Amino acid sequence: MTGPKTTIINKKRAAWLLVIIFLLQLGIVTRYAYIQIIWSPKLQKWAVEQWTHDIKIDAKRGKILDRNGNPLAVSGNVERVDAFMKDIFDAEKEKKITREEIAEKLSPILGISKETILAKFNKKLSNGQPIGSVTIARRIEKEQGNKIRELKLPGIVVSEDTKRYYPNGNFLAHVLGNTDIDGNGRAGLEYYYNDILKGVPGRFMGETDKFFRELPYRLATYVPPQNGSDIVLTIDEYIQYYTEKALEKGLQEYKAKQISAIVMDPKTGEILAMANKPDYDPNNPVKGSVEEALKLWKNRTVNDSFEPGSVLKILTAAAAIEEGIVSEKDRFVCNGSIKVANRIIRCWRTRGHGIQNFTNILENSCNVGFVILGQKLGKEKLHKYYSLFNLGKKTGIDYPGEALGQVRDVSKVGPVELATESFGQGISVTPIQFITILGSIANDGKMMQPHLVKRIVKTDDEGNTTVVKEFEPKVLKQTISKETANKLLLMLESVVKNGAANKAYIEGYRIGGKTGTAQKVIDGRYAPGKYISSFAAIAPIDDPKVVIFLSIDEPDPSNYYAGSTAAPLAREILEDVLRYMNVQPNISSTNIPKEVMIPEVRGKSIELAIKTLKELKLDYETQGNGTIIYDISPKPGIIVKENTKIALYLGTSENKNLRVAVPDFTGKTKKEIIEIAEKIGLKVEFLGDGIAASQDISPNTEVNKGTIVKIILEVPED
Repeated sequence: MTGPKTTIINKKRAAWLLVIIFLLQLGIVTRYAYIQIIWSPKLQKWAVEQWTHDIKIDAKRGKILDRNGNPLAVSGNVERVDAFMKDIFDAEKEKKITREEIAEKLSPILGISKETILAKFNKKLSNGQPIGSVTIARRIEKEQGNKIRELKLPGIVVSEDTKRYYPNGNFLAHVLGNTDIDGNGRAGLEYYYNDILKGVPGRFMGETDKFFRELPYRLATYVPPQNGSDIVLTIDEYIQYYTEKALEKGLQEYKAKQISAIVMDPKTGEILAMANKPDYDPNNPVKGSVEEALKLWKNRTVNDSFEPGSVLKILTAAAAIEEGIVSEKDRFVCNGSIKVANRIIRCWRTRGHGIQNFTNILENSCNVGFVILGQKLGKEKLHKYYSLFNLGKKTGIDYPGEALGQVRDVSKVGPVELATESFGQGISVTPIQFITILGSIANDGKMMQPHLVKRIVKTDDEGNTTVVKEFEPKVLKQTISKETANKLLLMLESVVKNGAANKAYIEGYRIGGKTGTAQKVIDGRYAPGKYISSFAAIAPIDDPKVVIFLSIDEPDPSNYYAGSTAAPLAREILEDVLRYMNVQPNISSTNIPKEVMIPEVRGKSIELAIKTLKELKLDYETQGNGTIIYDISPKPGIIVKENTKIALYLGTSENKNLRVAVPDFTGKTKKEIIEIAEKIGLKVEFLGDGIAASQDISPNTEVNKGTIVKIILEVPED
């Protein structure tokens, strides 16, 4: 009998079949769950990559304009080249053209190698599938785009793009900064205001099947870009031009390593000009190595600090006036040096300045006088004003990477440190810090927030503009009283009229200023033979319109004194700026005749001699007969006022026994002395270094041509 046994076997088979079916079902469900839950995000990502064409559309970057609306940075319309691989694959299947042939045609137009273009065509997605679209080139010129259009290559699309242009080249380069290949700011205001300038990019999205055919039930999505806002600077294009022109001249004339200047409105804190030389072209910001390029991008007026030297005497003087510890009745005796603790501190004038009043020590930039002044103040009071004037603190200017400068903690200031700090050593400042300090003195003691942007403006597609934000002048603090500021302004005017800054004097204008010639600090030590010459100016003193700070880094060692370099260079800027701002000169002072030196005209024809005298605004009379100048009275080298009448003695032969008057060389540089001596036929010998302190033959003494004048030179200021 097999019935029951068969039934049991069948039941077992059925049971095993059910188990197998269950396990298969469990496997399928598990696999399904794995795909749906674990693997799903990755599959979705791969799917989207395969069926989606997603193209980012850049927004047009906002313009940067000067305060008068002149464009300084604009975004020009250029083009881009993209490849839609579906069309290229279709063309290959139909044997119309290959990827290699397309790459070969594009290469010479774009200036990109065939291999690079092919690598982009062959790019794969993360799942190994071919990419749907790829960008071949960005920011190409329209001429290139038109040439590619003419080729009518399958899958190659030329569309609009934007590129940053700086229409004035190197002009204002350090302030503006530059952008990267994607149009994002990477230096200067382009970086600082990047979020405002760049806008919001748009997007085009479309979906295709596995053969790159557009899906009929899906609509393409287009999100238009939102263009960036424009920023209007406080910079005045004309004042910036005058500043850069002067710096370019100074860089060459003084053979300097670098040179910087800032022009600011003291009443508002608006920066009217900010420049450094050498500079770079932001249209082509990387030349040579990246390291060298980055050095050129640095805006030294904001990003670098330096030891200021004698210009910081302005702060010591301000503190002394405000604290009431000094008056014009006080006398300061300078014998050339002063002993502080166990150290001898010398004045730049080794023989000393003698007895001086308060104004005199500022005019003469007398180190000994300021050591005495610092001792009267004491370290606590001096550092109180360092803090009031924000030394060692950021100004908060709207520019990236502002440096701090450095001030010792008052607890670490001993008698020697107090003495040297009083005349500007042992402290570092940035140019933007110092001009902010200077601006507060010119603005009745009110310190203004320095800033570079005046307003943010939005321009719509129809060209209508709306002010998004206006940057109003901001008072940071009251540093000194109005009375103290006014006293100090008159002292600074006297420095230009009678002191070391006399080469900054402009006829008809009341100019105040202070020079500084400081030995350069490198790696914590004073570097021999390397100096920073600077000049701080306020104009006009009776109603300040501008303050200027100019700094020359490592001028020619033969002429590095601020009074002979930075002061006359600042004068050039001031002349142009005051004329541009329509600040009228004082008529009564402009009518005062200038002093001129009588030139050597003997041996010249009458016509040439008269022409030379007229150029110097000198009158003349002739005596005797002849065709050449035999002699002249007064003698060449004598200083007279304009319009003085000069006697010309005529003759038919040259005078062999010529005598000239020895000029007053005091206060002049070696270069200036040599030029004057050569003009009148004298020879000179120098003892020491610096500017002329004394000479062995008194001024106006008549001597024979070829006489040697011995001149003692002394290093001025610091």
